[in-house]
Amino acid sequence: MRSRIAIILASIAVTLVVLEFGARFYLSQYGDERQKILYLYSRDEINQKQTLLRGLAYLNYGLSTTRDGVNSLGYRGPEIAVPKPDAVYRIVAIGGSTTYGLFLDLWQLAYPQQLQETLRNDYGFGAVEVINAGVPQYSTWESAVNLLLRIPDLEPDLIIIYHGINDVGVRLTDPDFYDGLNSGKGYWVDRDDPLPPSVLWRFALKRLGYELPVAYELDTTFRRPAGIRSCDQDDSGPEPVCQGFDMAANDVMRANPPIYFERNLRNMIRLARGMNSDVLLLTWAYSPLEFPEAGGGGMVHQYLQDGVDEHNAIVRRLAEQERTLYFDLAASMPVDEVYWVNGVHMKAAGTAEMARQVAAYLAGSGALLAQTG
Repeated sequence: MRSRIAIILASIAVTLVVLEFGARFYLSQYGDERQKILYLYSRDEINQKQTLLRGLAYLNYGLSTTRDGVNSLGYRGPEIAVPKPDAVYRIVAIGGSTTYGLFLDLWQLAYPQQLQETLRNDYGFGAVEVINAGVPQYSTWESAVNLLLRIPDLEPDLIIIYHGINDVGVRLTDPDFYDGLNSGKGYWVDRDDPLPPSVLWRFALKRLGYELPVAYELDTTFRRPAGIRSCDQDDSGPEPVCQGFDMAANDVMRANPPIYFERNLRNMIRLARGMNSDVLLLTWAYSPLEFPEAGGGGMVHQYLQDGVDEHNAIVRRLAEQERTLYFDLAASMPVDEVYWVNGVHMKAAGTAEMARQVAAYLAGSGALLAQTG
């Protein structure tokens, strides 16, 4: 009997070892970067060379320069000449993950690079260069600091500002902690806690619902100040509720009006003008449909749509008041599934369409002709 048990246990052990080495080989050869971070890399490997993001003084965080597709200045795309060559007309695109191009494996597929290619190839603006300054989960708070401290070195001729849903997320916080510093988001921390070495064990934990604290999942790298209650949303009822402080999401939005979104945008416009840069404000586009992948319909809830629409109205009004360039992308961008990953982020077809529309607006506005003609 004991020998049978020993044989069974040995067989199980051998099977697990074979599966472990098989999974490691498969991930090392065929896994994408996210899978490797989740299941294969050690904490040291993630922190030293594979992390999407890194802590930055004064700015909280930015893109890691060791990440594939990120240049030595910390922007997604090719290397950037600093100082700017005299012949170059430089556009800097500011925003969050929808500017960065989340879910797009190649930096060339994000809208800034597609905008550059469209302006060069379809409109003959060969001197135009578009830099992607988008970072996942950046709101206007981070972009305002970025514009103050980092963007001036790029000497932009035009700055495109594209913000929406992340600033709505900022408002979904405990009203007692809604402030101009966005302190409810928390502070960046470099993680040093070890991860389970076994690929199978990490896979099992993930399947059981345990969120592995890896840097790819951005929220795990922030530490909120003591006492701040987060909005853990419960969408099971007729109206989404913030469980952390027991308020309906609609009520939270009303309690936290978009005063800081407007302030940050206005400050960015004036900072840009201080650099002798033109500004193009874009309304933020989304699709309200349900989607089968990547979190389903990211914009199906009415309170999110209302929040974005409220912010887009501010963008429209500020463009009029500050006399900036303005394009209403939200009104013209198709909502069909072919263009969208999840209603928030676009597929390559979506970023190409966005680039086409923005390029057509810029070419028709005359702003580029004045500088590159």
